[in-house]
Amino acid sequence: MENAISVHTLGRCDLTIQGKSVQRWKAGKARDLFQFLLLRQGSIVPREALQEALWPDSQDAANSSSLKVAVHMLRRVLANYQTTAGDQSPTSLRLVTRDAGYSLLATSVWVDSEVFDSLVDRGHRAESVGAQAEASEHYRKAAELYRGDYLAGATMEWANVHREWLRGRFLYVLQRLAETSLNDSDPLSVMRRCRQILDIEPYQEESYRMLMFTHAQLGQLNQVRRWYDLCTARLRDDLQVPPEPATHLLFSRAMQGRLGGQSWESLNASGAAAR
Repeated sequence: MENAISVHTLGRCDLTIQGKSVQRWKAGKARDLFQFLLLRQGSIVPREALQEALWPDSQDAANSSSLKVAVHMLRRVLANYQTTAGDQSPTSLRLVTRDAGYSLLATSVWVDSEVFDSLVDRGHRAESVGAQAEASEHYRKAAELYRGDYLAGATMEWANVHREWLRGRFLYVLQRLAETSLNDSDPLSVMRRCRQILDIEPYQEESYRMLMFTHAQLGQLNQVRRWYDLCTARLRDDLQVPPEPATHLLFSRAMQGRLGGQSWESLNASGAAAR
């Protein structure tokens, strides 16, 4: 069933209420205020903290009326898209004034980044008790939700911090899914997950090793060499460092045809010893 109020923050920012997407945000910082309070929903955020977050370079933030304007505009946005079920609606989104500041009260509101975070946590808990199939299912659902970086394009420091947090969790999810695909002998899935990782983190050597291992198992030694050369070039040109010994060891064994019958786990263990 479609959520009465949903918020997309991954790859795009979209607030939808009763099937109507908020297309026109009022002038000023109304949308930034909404996004900031959404991360702290239910908590009272002091006015000073809001001023600092939304106008970090302002010299007279304490005396500025800009926050009041943003609050007024956000209330108008929410009022224009209010649910029609009245006080009996189980879903609501309200901006409340408190003595110390403001609070966003969200009841039964679906937020993609929150659902993503919850799925990663559930996957990790399942993994910790050995329920690998359940963990992989949670991770797959989390990966499907991650359509792009959190509030892509937003330059505020608080958005950057949360963006890096979610991006790190997404990389963890992709790594676990790639390893599961290796164990399940699903080479196309391994390649897809590793490519996703390298699109975000182009210096992640384990992903290059997974790709080389997968192509070696398929007898595609030209692809093994291409991934090794790309890894080496990126590390050399951008970071001025050589590849890890484990990366070079895997490449050498692959080119010599010495990976036949070896599992990823055993190869990874020997690679760890080489590091």
